[in-house]
Parts: sequence; C-alpha cells; structure tokens
Amino acid sequence: MKFEESLAPKKEDIKELRDILVKYNQQHFETKEQKEFLLSIKNDDNQLIAGISGEIFGNWMEVDYLAVEENYRSHGYGKQLLQQVEALALKEKCRYIFISTFGFQGKDYYPKFGYQEVLVLENYPLTGTEHFFIKEL
Repeated sequence: MKFEESLAPKKEDIKELRDILVKYNQQHFETKEQKEFLLSIKNDDNQLIAGISGEIFGNWMEVDYLAVEENYRSHGYGKQLLQQVEALALKEKCRYIFISTFGFQGKDYYPKFGYQEVLVLENYPLTGTEHFFIKEL
C-alpha cells in the first residue's frame, strides 16, 4: 500500500473517490436517485447570458451556480431563474432549496426571496465570507 499526494489530480481519480463514497452513502439513504438540473437563458445569438444549476437529491434541491452575465444584470433574470428553479423543485417534490454565496455576491439578494441564512463561514477563502441559505417550500 502506498500514499500519494497530488495538487493536480485527474478528474477520473476524483470521480473514483466520489464513487466510493456514494456507494457507501447509498446504503444509508432512502433514496438513491440524484438528478442534475440546468435552467438557462440565451440571447438571440444563442449565447448563454444567465443560468442556474445544481442537483436534486430526495427532499432537497442544491443550487451550485446562479450567474448572470454582467451586461444583463438588473433586468430581472436572476429573479426569473429563482422563480423557475422553485417551480422545478416543487414539480420534483423537493421540500427545501439550499444555496451558498460569497459575501460580495448575493448575501443580501436571497433573503428578498424568502431564503433564511443558516451559516456564515468567516475567513473564506482567506478574508471573505461564504453565506449559506435554505428555503422551505
């Protein structure tokens, strides 16, 4: 047996490690199905200008990314995406949505839509903060 260290691991090695954990975890969860989702907005040239993506697992929808291109901000696209993702969550029988954001991003944005802050991680990654929100549907 040997130990290895890598600061540039191969994606397939990370996937293999994740698969070991998922296989173990599945023995302890009532549901095994995990679904990725993506809702996107494209301009007339078919270029992505905004989107929201994440994963559905049991009662939970976890949002990994919500982004709007800078030139398209303040046009309501973020609000529309949140409304659509909440509708998708209900359709998929989710009871909760989980999302995190950095202090310079949307920490004041999500509470406007009923998201409750449940954790603030200080000094992340160095001097910033990461804020974690949950919304019960």
